[in-house]
Amino acid sequence: MKTNAVPAVVMLLAGLIDCIASIVQRLSLFDFTRRLLIVLVVFYLLGCAVKLVLDICVIRMADPPEEETGEDEISDRPEETDEGNMTASVDELENIDAQEGNE
Repeated sequence: MKTNAVPAVVMLLAGLIDCIASIVQRLSLFDFTRRLLIVLVVFYLLGCAVKLVLDICVIRMADPPEEETGEDEISDRPEETDEGNMTASVDELENIDAQEGNE
């Protein structure tokens, strides 16, 4: 989703609303200009914050988090160690322990 225009749109809409309100209130040119400048700067910063939040949300929605496997879960496949040796899975070790207990 393209969010590059969000700060500008938010700022311009706020500026339009401020202009209409200032005209209705019949402000002097100095007060009108000062208030418009403050509104444009504040709402540009707010628009940047909204853009940042939207970008983060879009990234999170595009890349769903991988399901984390808990440490309690046991893999049925043997795992490789750093040395390249294959280690036995927990099920195999339990079978070996059970066989040794029967002997």
